[in-house]
Formats: sequence, structure tokens, C-alpha cells
Amino acid sequence: MANPPRSSPPVFDALPSLAARVPFLPLADAPTAVERCTAIAPWLGRDDVWMKRDDRSSPVYGGNKVRRYEFLFADAQARGCTSLVTVGGLASTQVTATAHLGRAAGFPVTAVLFDQPITRWTQEAILMDTAAGAKLVYGGGYLRTAWRFLRAKKAPGAYGIGPGAATPRANLGYVDAMLELAQQVARGECPRPDVIVLPTGSSGTLAALCLGAALVGWDTEVVGVRITSAAVCNRLSINLVRARTHRWIAARSPEFARALGPRRGRFRVYGGALGPGYGYPSAETPEAMAQYELLTGRSGEVTYSAKALLGLRAVARDPAYAGKTVLLWQTLSDVRPAVPEGTAERVAPELRWVLGAGVVA
Repeated sequence: MANPPRSSPPVFDALPSLAARVPFLPLADAPTAVERCTAIAPWLGRDDVWMKRDDRSSPVYGGNKVRRYEFLFADAQARGCTSLVTVGGLASTQVTATAHLGRAAGFPVTAVLFDQPITRWTQEAILMDTAAGAKLVYGGGYLRTAWRFLRAKKAPGAYGIGPGAATPRANLGYVDAMLELAQQVARGECPRPDVIVLPTGSSGTLAALCLGAALVGWDTEVVGVRITSAAVCNRLSINLVRARTHRWIAARSPEFARALGPRRGRFRVYGGALGPGYGYPSAETPEAMAQYELLTGRSGEVTYSAKALLGLRAVARDPAYAGKTVLLWQTLSDVRPAVPEGTAERVAPELRWVLGAGVVA
């Protein structure tokens, strides 16, 4: 049974000075459950792998944007903003999350979309975004997308949410999430993870979980399964996101700076699941998609969820992690919003070609 949205996040209890300085809007059904990955134990090669069910973080649309938007939407309200503008690929789960969660919070949403491989998930995403009432703007290439996004952000009352929603304010949601997990461990709901595995691109979630682990005093290693080019996602880029997030929180919370001291948390990047590139299936993706469905009862997608499972299996079978507790942080929404009949006819004319395009997976 789902939990009601909490009135206050654990991070406000741990870092009281934040409560007066950082606005918060309850959105997440938290704590999200921790469960064993029993259904795919034979594929993983072990039966002691766990997962954190952030796919069920909201009955509106789950996944790893909900916790971020508790802080971003609250900031938008505090600033008097009246609409949200975001950007992502044609199949972006961030765009879908913004469309549905934004509508539920009373914000009209505009999303600028850049090209990525056309999959069945891509087509479904366009329909879900349209069904939520989002205004979809086709950007095409990265440069044109950036220009159209920047122009849309200049609209009166608009609040911009950039790629990955990986700003320090948003990342606070996953420092908070690690505190939530620590409480679950203390209650005996799961063992303390030695390793946490999750997909990573803009890397805000990974960076924040590192800081959260340092805050609770864990030596947990966070393994980011890279879903995009190493030129975009690498140790340097992740360190920069982590450093910016640390500075932002520390500037608002002396308790945070004192608690962490020199510690920032440990991570590594796993690149063996990427395949041909962002949004493209790898040779192992169909196998991983089948395992994802066994694990969750839902279909997965090729950009994040399938590749996260491939990275999870690599960690689970690596002798270096034998005897260590491994946890998958599940980030793809379990909720798939309904698409009413006639939605295809309401898709923006410049994007209707997506629905008729041949798919790569």
C-alpha cells in the first residue's frame, strides 16, 4: 500500500537550518520500499541483491524526478512562477515526469525535445506527455534545442528545469533519500548496502547519493551505469556536480559542512552497458528488458532501465563484490499514465512523425 506524501523530509530533521531556508512541496510517497531482487536472482548469479523502489515514489508518475521536484516546484512557487519549462530527449522520462507532476501541482508545462533513437518507449512517451497537456516543442539537434529552450525560459512567469534536473537544489532530494534509506536500515528493513547501482547521465542522483552516504557515515560505493557518452558523463563531470551540490547545501547548512568534513562519498562509473550510444539498444538489451519485466512486472526501456540491469549484473557477478550487499536504485516509473483515445491526434504537428517512424527496439 502506498504511503501518503510526507509533510517534511528527513533531511530537514538532520539539517534543521535548511528547513527555514529551502522551500519544500510534498510530492513523494515515502519511504519507498526496499525489496530483494528475487525474481531475477538466477540471472544475477546471486539471491541477496536488493532494490529501492523509487519507481513507486508517486501515484502520479514515479521515478527519480519526484524527490527533486519537491524542492524545485516549491522554489518555483516561492518565486511566483506560473509555468514550468524543461528539456529532454524525445523519450525523456524527465519530460514525462514534469508534464504529469507539474499538472498535478498546478503548473502548465512546456518541454523542448531533442532527437534520440525512435523506440516503442519514445512513441509512448510522446503520447503520455501530450495526454498530460504539455506543450511539446521539437528542437531536433542539440544546438537548436538549447536555443529554443532558452527562449522558452524567457516567457513571463516561467521556471526552467534543465537537462536531468541536476541542479544542487534538486539534488538535495537524493541526499534526503539516502537518509531515508539509513532509517530503513536502522529499522531492519534491509541490510546496509556496500554498493548502490543506478543508471547515470547528468549524474545528479549519483552525486547526491554519494554525499548522502557521507552524511550518514557509510562507506558505500555508488556505481553509476553510464547511459551516455564518456565525454558527457565521466569522473570529472560527476565530481563537478558533487562539488556544486556540496557547496550549495553547505552554504545553507553549517551542520552539513561540519558533519561531512573532508568526506564526499565514493563512486565509480561502469561503461560496459552503453552499447552504440544514448538511447540505442545494445546486443544484451533484449535480455535485460525481459529480466526487467520479471523483476517489476512492467516493460522497461533501452536508455536507462535495461542498461542499469546490465550494470547490476556485472557488479553482482564481479568477484570483487562477493559477499558485499548490493542494492539497485530503481529509477524508472512504475506508473504509466493512461493515454486517452484520440491523444495521437493532439500531438504537436511537428512531432507526429515520431508516431509513424520505424523503431529500433
